[in-house]
Amino acid sequence: MSAVTTLVATVAAAAGAVALFRMAERRTRPLREAIDEVRKSAASRTGDVIDYEQDPESGVFRPKGAVRN
Repeated sequence: MSAVTTLVATVAAAAGAVALFRMAERRTRPLREAIDEVRKSAASRTGDVIDYEQDPESGVFRPKGAVRN
């Protein structure tokens, strides 16, 4: 192959790679936006935290306040 043919093939391959990348990005954008929304909503939730303590008799962890001493 001559230098010109190699240059043309390289440019064509690069253009094809860019086009393929953009197509993949367009098709996956809704999925990525949905995942980001789930992450944001999960991070913004502030709920009650269940605190556990170990039952001295059985060694089993139970919610705090439920352990009988």
